[in-house]
Amino acid sequence: MKYTLESDFSKHVKREEQHRVYLLYGSQPYLISLYEKLLVKKALDGSFDSFNLHRFETSELDMQAFYDAVESLPFLSGGRCVTLDLEPDKLDSSTFDELCTVLSDPPQTTCVVVAVKHPPSKKERLAKLVKACDKAGGVIELGARRNSDTLRFLRDRAQKNGCELSSEVGSYLIERCTDDMMTLATELDKVCAYVGSGGISRGDVDAVVTAVIQARVYDLSKAISRGSFSRAMELIDQLLYLREPAAKVLTVLAGGFTDLYRGFAARQAGVPAAQAATDLGYAKNRAFVVRNAMSDSGDYSAPQLGQMLDLLARADLRLKSTGANDRVILEQTVTQLFLITGRR
Repeated sequence: MKYTLESDFSKHVKREEQHRVYLLYGSQPYLISLYEKLLVKKALDGSFDSFNLHRFETSELDMQAFYDAVESLPFLSGGRCVTLDLEPDKLDSSTFDELCTVLSDPPQTTCVVVAVKHPPSKKERLAKLVKACDKAGGVIELGARRNSDTLRFLRDRAQKNGCELSSEVGSYLIERCTDDMMTLATELDKVCAYVGSGGISRGDVDAVVTAVIQARVYDLSKAISRGSFSRAMELIDQLLYLREPAAKVLTVLAGGFTDLYRGFAARQAGVPAAQAATDLGYAKNRAFVVRNAMSDSGDYSAPQLGQMLDLLARADLRLKSTGANDRVILEQTVTQLFLITGRR
């Protein structure tokens, strides 16, 4: 059975009904780990019985041992649970096929929980795995939650740590860390430890949180729009000090200016941010990107944005096709962006 909504799957986990196999996969390792723990606890009637719980990882997977664990009868219990932290790309074809065969029909007394935190590069493998697990159990893709759900998660976690998190500051934290819940949970715990108790401010987030590259490059684009050349060079120093490849910085920067161009077009057409995000294919929890782009694009003209995107494309080609120094190319490109804006 395929679950399309996390809410439906969550309700199933709380009920007594249990599938023989569960496949948990997607872009949110935090949620995959969370539901894996809940399913193990459910399968073992609330206890973590070492006699009836067997854990396997791809790096040390012995198919005979896995098969024996799945097929064996429970010891002094109504059921047993087998977990597999699976990386499909690391298995050869015959082993992968054998695994799918075992997962397609386990005994009624065994609950197998397969967690795929790194989706395979070949979609065919994932499709075959889904088909095998769907035949005997439940399949759920745990991707990004809606922004409102992520904010609720952050507020609840802050409250448990004795702090208060407003929606505004929560949204700012998401912008700095992306929507990866594992990262958000870790960074929020750091902020709560720093604050101690009470309300969390944007300043607290800036003081403690390690911003992802997307956030740092967004700061770089803001420095360019504001004409702050020294700040832009400082941010480049930070990014390269953190060993971020110049090509990756340029790619993210080009993506940011692409967002600006789309935001500019939406603003010119009089399309609301929410509608523009939907029309342009942004995920619901990424609507803030379009909203920010529509606001920030007011600093530019259409010809300027076009010239900037062309410049970034040529810089990317130089990085990949010449032996020039990466840092020099990045700094030259940012300097030329300032020249296009006329702010320096």
